[in-house]
Amino acid sequence: MRYPVRSARARFSSEGAAATNGSISVIATGFASSGGAQVDLFGKGLASIGTEDGLGLVNDTLDHEIQGHSFIQLDISSLSGLIQIAMGSTGGGDRWAIFGSNSGGIKGITQLATGINDDSLLVTVTNATHFHFLDITAVNNNVLLQELSATASTPEPGTFALLGLGAIGLGLIRRKNRTRI
Repeated sequence: MRYPVRSARARFSSEGAAATNGSISVIATGFASSGGAQVDLFGKGLASIGTEDGLGLVNDTLDHEIQGHSFIQLDISSLSGLIQIAMGSTGGGDRWAIFGSNSGGIKGITQLATGINDDSLLVTVTNATHFHFLDITAVNNNVLLQELSATASTPEPGTFALLGLGAIGLGLIRRKNRTRI
């Protein structure tokens, strides 16, 4: 199942992905294994017992969470800037990892972030925008994908100054060439 999310910050729960603001688009797809069959996503919302809130997979018949070789792949190809992710249902030695990939359905081999017992804490995914996909998996036990935050990168003022100087330079060259004719 593909699940579109439109938000600068998206929180995953029993309702799926709740857009809170912004206008980015992310597609989440579940996989049983790298190169394996797609698996339906499962929105889990048990916030009454803590952090049992987020996006998991139906192939985990016990808890409907991400475990073992299964993973959730986020298509982040439309994003730029800082990307952060929060995991849910982490405790008692639960450990997760995020890998970068440029191939749909294939879990990446470049590890970008990892954590243990980090419930609801936004973790920066270093170099995420070098990849088309982020692959979220459990390294030990099982976890949920709880939140995605993306902050667009803004050009530095110096960049605008250089761009302006370049445009002025091109205008002067064009003007000089016109006077020669």
